[in-house]
Amino acid sequence: MWTSGFFNSVNGDRVYNAQQMSAIFEGLITEGVYESVGNKLAVQPNSGMTVQINTGRGWVGKHWVNNDSAYLETLEAADVTLNRYCAVCIRADDTNAVRDAVPYFKYSDFATTPVKPTMERTDTVTERCLAYIYIKAGATEITAADIEDTRGNTELCGWVTGLIEQLNTTTMFEQWTAIFNDWFSSLQDLINENTETMLVAALPVGATVTLVADAWTWQTDAYKQTVEVIGMNDTKSVIVSPTSTSASTYSASEVRCSGQSANTLEFSAVSKPTAAINVDVLHMGV
Repeated sequence: MWTSGFFNSVNGDRVYNAQQMSAIFEGLITEGVYESVGNKLAVQPNSGMTVQINTGRGWVGKHWVNNDSAYLETLEAADVTLNRYCAVCIRADDTNAVRDAVPYFKYSDFATTPVKPTMERTDTVTERCLAYIYIKAGATEITAADIEDTRGNTELCGWVTGLIEQLNTTTMFEQWTAIFNDWFSSLQDLINENTETMLVAALPVGATVTLVADAWTWQTDAYKQTVEVIGMNDTKSVIVSPTSTSASTYSASEVRCSGQSANTLEFSAVSKPTAAINVDVLHMGV
């Protein structure tokens, strides 16, 4: 059926509903969580079995949601011998009896090896999963290690994107300027020494590394992973930047380069990434 809008109403002959108002965003933005608003609806432990959904904004089932303060929820008690998952969702329900989009905590069955709950997607109900929480048998508290952030997973949740994904050129320019200045300074020293071999060694070297999803390990205060970068050492200037296809996951998990040594780079993440991340690396110096 062909539809159009919006037009002025004359004697009530042009009346529009919420679905038609929301339809103007179809094809313009994708569903999920806004990456630039508040704390991006991140799910974190609070105390004991209580978790919190942080501030942020989302677009779910063609409806906007907004959270301007920490939303607290105490999870159901753990079983003595069996494990289970809890999916922290935003559930948009268009049925006449509900007509709302709210936080929804969806539990799996108790099992030795539980299965994560799936998201309901129908003509009237849309669920987007912010995180999976693993509730171990006998647990009395939830820790960061129990929470799997799924906001960057397009199938489960996803980040709201527009027609044009913008790049912060100011930040990139500042990074490139700083590293170029370091390189040029080292180059001048090498020219003064007239050492051809070392001059070649000072030229920029590029590489792309992959941070594998299941290679992250929890270490004290963050998830960490070490990758091989030939020619790296602990004194070289280095720039790391996620590829365009990995940018959302990189940002959502708050990944950063946290260390460098002989032929290796260490990366840290606040929340465990659920997908592989490709990172471009540029290093220079001797």
